[in-house]
Amino acid sequence: MSISVKDVIDAQAHVGTLKSEAYPKTNKYRAGIQNWVVVIDPESILNQIQTAKAKIQKAKAEGKSVLVVCEKKMYADELAKLGDTLKIGYLNHKVPAWFLTNFATLQKRIESMNTMARFIDTEAYRALTKKEQLVYKRKLARVQYVYGGVKDLVAKPDLIIVLDGEMMSKFVDELQKQTNVDNILICGTNFTRRRKEDSLIIANVLSYKSVDFVLRNILS
Repeated sequence: MSISVKDVIDAQAHVGTLKSEAYPKTNKYRAGIQNWVVVIDPESILNQIQTAKAKIQKAKAEGKSVLVVCEKKMYADELAKLGDTLKIGYLNHKVPAWFLTNFATLQKRIESMNTMARFIDTEAYRALTKKEQLVYKRKLARVQYVYGGVKDLVAKPDLIIVLDGEMMSKFVDELQKQTNVDNILICGTNFTRRRKEDSLIIANVLSYKSVDFVLRNILS
């Protein structure tokens, strides 16, 4: 479904940070300043969403894996629902440190989690006492809380979407060192780095409504 400038405005995606917090490199995306708050050009947001959507669709058509990384508590549950519905991997809580650099370690944790999940369907699990079953389920739930969204990930993702590039600056540092992992960063007007135009969306990342609007329209 196509979207319009009006849709961008209705989602409040055009609301930037305070002028005092905005970084000069994002000035090119401004439409103006209102009540000391940066107003992002909604046409620019629309174009960036369309560019990102095309990039994601191309990756999926080529059989490449897509991963969404977001540590915002306000969107954690919704990201899980969206990822499960669209069959897209996600990390919606604290992102494991250096998981791209030490991907082999992440793979072991995913394999261990999947082994634990399969065990629940076995006779050996059903032979446990109710207390032992409860302890096991709680242990599995703790692991799935962090890694549940990447249970099907068998290799480094080909394309990573980062929600709030400034908030996740350390992860962006790691991401920039990966030569074979493409990315799209969704950032506010306080973002401090230069990025390729097809790898950046400057929008409101502080509003649930805006975040949901951007992610749904680039992923679906």
